[in-house]
Amino acid sequence: MAIATSALVMLLASLSVDFIRYSAAGVEQSMTLLDTAWQLSYFHEKVLAVLVLLTVILIPFIYLVSLIWVYSHAKNAARNRSSLYLLRLTEHLKPWLMTDVFLLGTLVALVKISSLADIRLLEGFWSFSAFVVLLLFVYERVKQTPVWRHLIKTPQSAPDGQPGMTAFEQGLQTCPVCYALNSQNADTCYQCTEPQKTSWWRRPGTTVALITAGAIMLIPAHWLPVMETVRFGSDQPSTIIGGVTELWQSGDKPIAAIVFVASLVIPVAKVLVLITLLILARWQTPQTVRHRLILFKLTDWIGRWSMIDIFVVAILVALVRSGSVMSVYPGSAAVSFAAAVVLTMLAAMSFDTRLFWREADK
Repeated sequence: MAIATSALVMLLASLSVDFIRYSAAGVEQSMTLLDTAWQLSYFHEKVLAVLVLLTVILIPFIYLVSLIWVYSHAKNAARNRSSLYLLRLTEHLKPWLMTDVFLLGTLVALVKISSLADIRLLEGFWSFSAFVVLLLFVYERVKQTPVWRHLIKTPQSAPDGQPGMTAFEQGLQTCPVCYALNSQNADTCYQCTEPQKTSWWRRPGTTVALITAGAIMLIPAHWLPVMETVRFGSDQPSTIIGGVTELWQSGDKPIAAIVFVASLVIPVAKVLVLITLLILARWQTPQTVRHRLILFKLTDWIGRWSMIDIFVVAILVALVRSGSVMSVYPGSAAVSFAAAVVLTMLAAMSFDTRLFWREADK
């Protein structure tokens, strides 16, 4: 709890001071962390503004406050329904914690303009960096700790499982939130009270619809300019692939490779992998299930890193505001790309991996 509190303090500190300062052609400009959302909103990109605000500030804040509450009320957790709800909430929020992606996006943005301006990292940046490190530590610590078992002592006992048989063969299934074994007939998890019945959200049809929508949004995302740079009155639109090419030609090949993989390879690969797993789900054996689960978890985890390009745009729009001398504006592809990332993330969340075991046991 002490580390979570420290992370929360660092987050609040990073919001109260300047984040980055740059100067070019005699014009000096600084930005705060909140400017990444405010400036996007100013340019009528309210969807992007809300997305940045949620994934970088609000969701991490709610996540930490929820954990602090749960751990501070651990002794009464069995009788405290709010602790159950908040602990379930933290599990649902985890995929949307994108502070580390934002920090990497910030570094990419600074590399893109380092040859055009003098950059100075201010107190807000270092406070936010400390916050990211502490948040990652909290995340890993919580993941490695059987929180449900130690904090939430429920009066019910877990169903008995027999070795040598799969859960499906024994009429059991795992909870998608706390991974406790439950009867297949259970309405809610005995441990975390998460609904166990397969709803419309976790059906293959929902996953297919989300994948299809995400794939469609990738077309304008890669075709249209993701941002526009004005230098001395000259407008220079830039697509995602154009930004990668520019970084490569300027000698920043490692950064170009990161952006290329995150913005081009990962979104397309995620769509293809999810479609393939859905198709192959009907032809499973116990030997192939584990490999496909590993592939799914890797695809699910890596998808969030595609948000790098959106965060690069947010940083540059907030920082580079010098009128006709040099300014950066969000392009029409930014919303499409953000939508593609969010839709494919939702597709992965709606994918019920228990389907693998059900088909393998038939």
